[in-house]
Amino acid sequence: MYDYLIYGAMAFVFLILLIYIYTKDGETSRKFFLYEKAIEDLNKKVYDLEKELKQKESGIDKQEIKEYIDENIEESLQKITQFVVSFKNEEEKYLSEIEDNMEEKLTILEDKIKNFTVMPDSYSSNEKKIVSLYNKGLNVSEIARNLRIGIGEVELVLKIEGIK
Repeated sequence: MYDYLIYGAMAFVFLILLIYIYTKDGETSRKFFLYEKAIEDLNKKVYDLEKELKQKESGIDKQEIKEYIDENIEESLQKITQFVVSFKNEEEKYLSEIEDNMEEKLTILEDKIKNFTVMPDSYSSNEKKIVSLYNKGLNVSEIARNLRIGIGEVELVLKIEGIK
């Protein structure tokens, strides 16, 4: 019974984690979409400027236009680089927090599991009494009635002891 409860709790924790990761993945995808859009806009700007340069070749110095394009591209690349670096730092911090949180929850869950695996003292005394009564010739139902425990528990103890 407790095993199902523990497994259920673990499944619930992992389900919550998957939902959380899914939402964060959506945010990440949105940010990458914005990044791609910015790059597309830059490419369009470069294309438009090069087209304009070809149209006005006679009146404008080509070197000036190239310098202008290079400055705009450089400035835009710096902004994109800053955006990517800040995004990367945020994601690393976020992943670190998730990892710490999961380790903490796992430790708590392991402690709870350890508490469930410890057998109560009454169990070991019942175990000795069950074996003793069985060796005296009592059957399973008589032992259960005398000790006021379930027949299944008596059968389990006898199976564990290798008697039945």
